[in-house]
Amino acid sequence: MPQFRIGTDDFKELIDEGGYFVDKTLIIREIIEGSKVTLLPRPRRFGKTLNMTMLRYFFEKTEISNSYLFEGLEIAQYPEYMKHQGQYPVIYLSLKDFKRASFESFLAAVRTEMSRLFSSFSVLLSSLDNGKKDRFLRICREQADVDDLYGSLKELILNCYQYYQKPVVVIIDEYDAPMIEAWTNGYYEEISQFMRFWLGGGLKHDNASSLYRAVITGILRIAKESIFSELNNLKICTTLLPNTLAHQFGFTEEEVEKILIDFHLIDQAKTVREWYNGYSFGTKTIYNPWSVSNYIDNFPAPPGPHWLNTSSNALIYEELNGGGLEIKKDLERLLSGEELRYPINETITFRDIGKSPVNIWSFLYYSGYLNADTPEWAEYDETLLTYSLKIPNQEIAVAYRQFVNYTLEDRVQPGVKQFISVFLEDKPSIVLEQVLQELTLTLVSMYDLAKLPEAVFHAFVLGLLANLRIVYEIRSNTESGYGRADILMIPKTSRYQTGYIIEFKSIGLEENIEEACTRALTQIHKNVYHAAVHNAGIPPQQVRSLAIILQGKRIFVREKIPDKL
Repeated sequence: MPQFRIGTDDFKELIDEGGYFVDKTLIIREIIEGSKVTLLPRPRRFGKTLNMTMLRYFFEKTEISNSYLFEGLEIAQYPEYMKHQGQYPVIYLSLKDFKRASFESFLAAVRTEMSRLFSSFSVLLSSLDNGKKDRFLRICREQADVDDLYGSLKELILNCYQYYQKPVVVIIDEYDAPMIEAWTNGYYEEISQFMRFWLGGGLKHDNASSLYRAVITGILRIAKESIFSELNNLKICTTLLPNTLAHQFGFTEEEVEKILIDFHLIDQAKTVREWYNGYSFGTKTIYNPWSVSNYIDNFPAPPGPHWLNTSSNALIYEELNGGGLEIKKDLERLLSGEELRYPINETITFRDIGKSPVNIWSFLYYSGYLNADTPEWAEYDETLLTYSLKIPNQEIAVAYRQFVNYTLEDRVQPGVKQFISVFLEDKPSIVLEQVLQELTLTLVSMYDLAKLPEAVFHAFVLGLLANLRIVYEIRSNTESGYGRADILMIPKTSRYQTGYIIEFKSIGLEENIEEACTRALTQIHKNVYHAAVHNAGIPPQQVRSLAIILQGKRIFVREKIPDKL
């Protein structure tokens, strides 16, 4: 049986160990035929690092040839491209481990990595004059000052070109990983300025003769930050528009079919499609490669959110949380299976994200939490292209449900959390009775209850239920059937499928509690209050009728009419 090497993102290691490889080597052809500098924004865990290491082993001139790695692969069928194999000095940098809590710590990480990188090119020292040699050695010894670091990438490219008399290939993986961390930790302006000089300056066009190709990957295209503003030869291949590199990250439908055949799991095609399909890159339908690989590797374990578990969703949650009422309404529509239609901002920046719904949804799209397809010109602006945005698959639906739970847990006190959990987890009515009793004793004034007990308590419970509006449509005193139901709760998503009808009764201390419960439940039944819930598509067996009885500050909840009073 073939075997995925889960967690192995080094191309040479994967091939040497006989790991299962989905052939993406034709990306090499596209890079050779493409622009001098190519930026490839893709969601995390979509094969960026594996592809970048593959490019490294293809182009890099080494003492022992790496050409054997490409034998039998698609690129080997093209001798005109294979002649580039092993011909260039390669500068390879991954910034995914540069995430730090402060700008000073980030600079320390850059200083350490540039020391390692310069030391690997120590052969260059023999060709340098004294000034350049001193700077080279300072960097090697981790004694570089900030000015040394700013110009270090540019200097290494020029030094390599001078020594090897060959243009250089530069590969920068996950260039925006430290910038995402900087945004979270409050030093975004400092890191943006540094990256503009270090990365953008190192690749700009006055180094044209010394640079053969540069390939940069990340999640976002941060164009407005001017990091790459001076690169006249930059080509940006996003997932939004058709391009020859669109299908080189992630698995296509044809590739997934072959994978399932190779692993004798073709009967799992429907499950894999529902859980991990749903992305549109250019004109191609793309599966999440990390999740597909993990599902197959863990089979027969049930499908689950493999991709979501690879990093924190805190930034996503933070942006959704701070997005205001309009974002919450749009999120409700997404959770109910509807689509949104918005333009996608291809020059999204972190400082712009929270300023409008367009930017938040653009950020979520580029981060892999939405799919965008069926472009249409906006009715309100004939020059503006809008896209249908929707949750791509079951795995990402889990992320949004986790956000709902995160929001509820983050904003409410423990007693209210327990109240909410009754409905989210479909708990027995006795649990609701216990929770409501505790909340009433803690939060409700006896003075208020004495004046209009039923109305006051109705409003109190309605306020508690407001926390659930993201997943339930809450209707109060609404017409349904032959009367007005006190509260109807209609599910908005398939995750929370139970509908609720709630009827309140306030009784005196001498009145019989069970008789009051029976009156309330009978009223629900006779007046057909369930009609509005059923009309929303909720079947009768998924609708619960609850009678909530208030007797002074004592609470009773019943769901079934007793056989005997």
